[in-house]
Amino acid sequence: MRKIFIVLCALLLTAGPLWAEVIRLDPVVITATRIGTPLSQIASSVTVITAEEIEAKQQPLVLDLLRNVPGLDISRAGGAGASASISIRGAGNKHTMVLIDGIKYNDPSAIGGAADLANLTTDNIEQIEVVRGAQSVLYGSDAIGGVINIITKKGNGQLEGYASLEGGSYNTWENRAGISLGSDAGHLALTMSHSDTDGFSAANKKDGNNEKDGYKNTSLSLNAGNRVSDRFELNYGFHYTDADYEYDNANIDADNTQKTKELGSQVNGIFHLLDNRWQVKLGASYIDLKRDDNNEFWGTSEYKGTRSKLEIQNTLQINGLNTLIFGAESDTEKAENSFGQDDKATNNAIYIEDQFNTGNFITTVGVRYDNPEDFNSKATWRIAPLYTFVATGTRLKGSLGTGFKAPTLYELHDPYSGNSDLDAEKSLSYDIGVEQGFLTNSLIFDITWFHNDIKDYIEWVRTGAFTGRYQNGGDIKTQGIETSVQVYPSDLLDVQLSYTYTDTENKEDGSRLLKRPLHKGGFDLNLYPLESIRFNLNLLYVGDRDDYADEHLDEYILVNLAASYQINFNLKLFGRIDNLFDKDYEEVSGYGTAGLSGYAGIKLSF
Repeated sequence: MRKIFIVLCALLLTAGPLWAEVIRLDPVVITATRIGTPLSQIASSVTVITAEEIEAKQQPLVLDLLRNVPGLDISRAGGAGASASISIRGAGNKHTMVLIDGIKYNDPSAIGGAADLANLTTDNIEQIEVVRGAQSVLYGSDAIGGVINIITKKGNGQLEGYASLEGGSYNTWENRAGISLGSDAGHLALTMSHSDTDGFSAANKKDGNNEKDGYKNTSLSLNAGNRVSDRFELNYGFHYTDADYEYDNANIDADNTQKTKELGSQVNGIFHLLDNRWQVKLGASYIDLKRDDNNEFWGTSEYKGTRSKLEIQNTLQINGLNTLIFGAESDTEKAENSFGQDDKATNNAIYIEDQFNTGNFITTVGVRYDNPEDFNSKATWRIAPLYTFVATGTRLKGSLGTGFKAPTLYELHDPYSGNSDLDAEKSLSYDIGVEQGFLTNSLIFDITWFHNDIKDYIEWVRTGAFTGRYQNGGDIKTQGIETSVQVYPSDLLDVQLSYTYTDTENKEDGSRLLKRPLHKGGFDLNLYPLESIRFNLNLLYVGDRDDYADEHLDEYILVNLAASYQINFNLKLFGRIDNLFDKDYEEVSGYGTAGLSGYAGIKLSF
């Protein structure tokens, strides 16, 4: 790591002669406040992955784009399509809420109710917003760790279209196509993709496993809307995925298969009133998540989770200083499986948040009340102030708030281990940070300290030789530091470095939580030697960590390269090399990862 650090510093020093005044755009973020707000006016810790970054890295799956996000850790049990868990600031997979255009994708039929991002592709994505820290005031349960919001593109301008073909290692083929158009009257963006790979053994090859585990994915995404009048607009969204994955058991080759179908849809109408100072959004959404699993050891099983949601959101600009966001929602989720479960529950909630903005001082204060059907009602609150010192441009920011994680339908009603007396997990989280820009924000330093206490943690507790029951157990603490450096010396080069220290503790026995590295670092460089040529260098460092059955996972460093050449408006060539130095590593004990691999493709646009 010392040698790598020296090399990275040398790259920055080499860029010195290129330094010039570069004006950086201030991205607009929706997730942190539920309304479009410039990132510089948000106190929460937010990472924005733009469409430009997605195109530069060329990764086909959302999971692989998230790996460099500070404070976020990923553990995947095999290759593309394998189940994966996400941890934000040390909180569990079940503590992360995932949205696609506002549609909640957490699976009601999963044991912990977590969202599985294994099959989400990068087609048609405008940006990904990762908000770290408890967000229950705006989003309710499942947001103790944070929220990941995937926002798809809207058509903008005249009719455009593209088609691309990519091939590479493991007999991988990727086909994509899309069209888009937009005007003052409406917009439409439609994309389709199909990927097919022979893959590699999900069970680690170092244990003598050589059987390939393939993966197929067909996805469709639609984002459309029309402006009915000056005072009313109507928007539609649709997302569908059909995926097949072959997988193994840990350390053992097996002929296991899993078929997944994911469907999400939404419609919302927005009324613009009082000269657009009051916006009323009425929305409805629905998801249907199906998993058919065939395991040669455990037999066949089927799972189906559905969620239907109705909501109203008001955005009212009271004056030049205050903006109120308030609303109500009714969320009904249902879980079914082949073991006899067939349960549903409804949660009704109301919330209100005030954004107070004087220019150099901005704060948001919010409260929420949830009234679930299966357990006690919950009230949460949050305050997030931001102060900018005008003379130096220093931004001092922080947040303090509570959150909760509801027991899932499985944990409450499973006939073998369910417990109807479970209460929700509760959290208190806070953070404080400082951001400093230099050279008209061409050089930006950011450091944040965070702390999260989770009480009444729900866990499976053994009650007999082969039996167990879900119970509210001990308490969990996570804390650490997130740092980042963004460098934009010129239009030819930009560099981003990050480091996260995450300390986790199970207060019952003092042990660290599994699969959470103490240290994590990232480095991302984009180089534009010519307007038509782009290079991306990405480095990820993950420290050692513990896994189940007293297994220890070693630290590792991954290096990926990507390049593209825009020959003309209609034709583009692109390619990438993943795991450049063929690092042998594990994210989950007993499961394999991809070695040195290369991919190349062509894109036709009109």
